[in-house]
Amino acid sequence: MPRAPLPPPTPPECRDSLGLSPAALAKRELPKADIWCPKPPHPEYDPYCDPKMPKTVQYNHVKKANDTLKHYVPVTPLLKSKISKNFKMSLYFKVETGHTTGSFHERSAIYALLKLSPEQRKHGVFTASVGNWAMALAHQGHIHKVQVTVVLPEHTSPSVVNQCQDYGATVVLCGDNIDEAKTCAFKLIADQGRVGTYLNGYDHPDVIAGAGCIGVEILNQLPETDVIIVPVGGGGLIAGIATFVKHMKPDVLIYGIQPGKSCCFAKALDNERPYKTTAVKGLAASLTIPKAGENAFHTAQSLIDKLVLIHDDWTARAILHLIEEESIVAEGAGAISLGALMCIPDILPELRGKNVVCVLSGGNIDVWHLRRAIVHGKAAEGRIFTMTIRVAPGKDIVRNKILRVIKYLQGNVICTGVDQDWLEDSKLLDTFLNLICETKNFKQANTIKSLIEKFFPNICEFTGDTFWLRNKCVCFPNLSY
Repeated sequence: MPRAPLPPPTPPECRDSLGLSPAALAKRELPKADIWCPKPPHPEYDPYCDPKMPKTVQYNHVKKANDTLKHYVPVTPLLKSKISKNFKMSLYFKVETGHTTGSFHERSAIYALLKLSPEQRKHGVFTASVGNWAMALAHQGHIHKVQVTVVLPEHTSPSVVNQCQDYGATVVLCGDNIDEAKTCAFKLIADQGRVGTYLNGYDHPDVIAGAGCIGVEILNQLPETDVIIVPVGGGGLIAGIATFVKHMKPDVLIYGIQPGKSCCFAKALDNERPYKTTAVKGLAASLTIPKAGENAFHTAQSLIDKLVLIHDDWTARAILHLIEEESIVAEGAGAISLGALMCIPDILPELRGKNVVCVLSGGNIDVWHLRRAIVHGKAAEGRIFTMTIRVAPGKDIVRNKILRVIKYLQGNVICTGVDQDWLEDSKLLDTFLNLICETKNFKQANTIKSLIEKFFPNICEFTGDTFWLRNKCVCFPNLSY
């Protein structure tokens, strides 16, 4: 009996990658992994801060956080300014500098850790920070027995590093800014098998809700509040406060203050989305964030009444004012909320006569930075000037006369230095006396300068911009909503 003819072979191009024909493939039961393989998440993907699905923090989230935190965090003071009348308003300070680690972040750290699942607590948490959030999370991690790993930029102050280590946190120094530190933190999580939890210090929903408890306290302490002024970095603090306050009292104005050198949130509002910007470090170092938080922006975008950009001159003046007039030490990021009020009525004249609360978010400032901020603030107010006296050989009597003029006009020489110019023959034997002088005000500084230039021409050289009174912020108003 003749054999039946064999079927034609399946062309190679019709076979699957395993070498099976379509008929054979149809009969074979393949596991799902052979049919569809999900794309692995990006190494820096944070499920709690997804730009494609931002989370809106609601009133009930802040309310729940406050119900929890009131058992852990004492109510912080709301102090009326000692010279409130000078601002033509009833000015109050919500002082968040008294927490163990010196900033409001302890509220958020406690709540975020309490919300962890047992599995998350077991594997620990990771974060990147420029200082305050790292210290708060390390401290609360020690209390709540959760292992904390913090990644800090390489230039971070040794005092911050030491404090985090004292609380038992693992500290890694990596990168030049918080962005690079964050990349390193996610790499550490990946190396651990992707089982650690990243807690974003300004954008995690629980962090935002914890910060919002400040708004709850303000309305309880001062129900007649008209305006709340909040420092802004990545936006978590203002998002939390605005969420609660606008729900309870929609007429209360929420103003955000951000440094002009690092204004990621302002640019996000201007472009209706967060995006990476160039952030330059200034006096308000804790607010140096290159990109606004996705959840923070999504939550606060429609709740902020005005966002003001502030020059470092105003931050320095605010730090100085708080020390001299209010007996409060605040870091730049904390004092910046007061900065916009330093030049009323030129800035924010609509706040006159209102009950205004400035949130002083933190008090961690290095002593050297504090000294520089004080000098900078006095110079911006025309209360300090520098001058150089050129003293020719045998002319010491002229130098003494100039010093007597300063003394007669009640100026105060607070620092001196001596230089000699060895490179120019005409100055080879001359001595240059450098002075830093303190005065009562801008007017007195100009009087001293005018008289010395009149009676001792071509002998003294003054720093020019010291005698330009900076009474208007060049950054204001860049943005208003």
